[in-house]
Amino acid sequence: MTEVKSLEQLSIILGYIVPGLIVLYVRAQFLTGRIGPHKDALLSYFTLSVIYLAIMNAGASLITGSDAPLYEQTRYWLPMLLFGAFVFGTLIGLDASLGITRWLLSYCGLRLPHALASAWDWKFLNFPESLLTLTLKDGSRVYGWCGKGSFIGSDPKDRDIYLVQVYDVDEDGNWAIKTPGKGIYVTAGEVRIIEFIPPSQEQQHERIPT
Repeated sequence: MTEVKSLEQLSIILGYIVPGLIVLYVRAQFLTGRIGPHKDALLSYFTLSVIYLAIMNAGASLITGSDAPLYEQTRYWLPMLLFGAFVFGTLIGLDASLGITRWLLSYCGLRLPHALASAWDWKFLNFPESLLTLTLKDGSRVYGWCGKGSFIGSDPKDRDIYLVQVYDVDEDGNWAIKTPGKGIYVTAGEVRIIEFIPPSQEQQHERIPT
């Protein structure tokens, strides 16, 4: 492995890895909260760092009037490396979460692959509070409230769901709490079907725990 013999070399190496790492990490917080293994993502870090630094170099040249590379402009290097990458990651994270670019391109007749890899991640990304019916693989059903205090796991290898309150449903389809505060944990591997039931105002007022 080549040794780093100067701070200048170290700054160049960090400059082509760290910004991309920061950008992807911050972006991930608006989606699933996870990034891939670092050993598999180095090319992504490098590519994104090059794009980011090209934009920042152009911006710094316009603002400062200096043609020197960004890493030689020490007063701008650290803010651009850390704070700038954080802001850039936030912007593209919001864009991916809200689908702004996707909407604009679709308006122009273009289609992009979705930023999220699964319907599970997409549905629970900006999930409003809701009643759920879980049909398990053994045919049994769980009726619950997915709201404040619930948890939806996003790890693709170990997805799970915790519902803060479970319900009893009678033959007429009426939902009622018989054991207040009784929650339930279910692994996604046990779930066959999830039905989402937006609560009515009456249900919100009378039956849903706060």
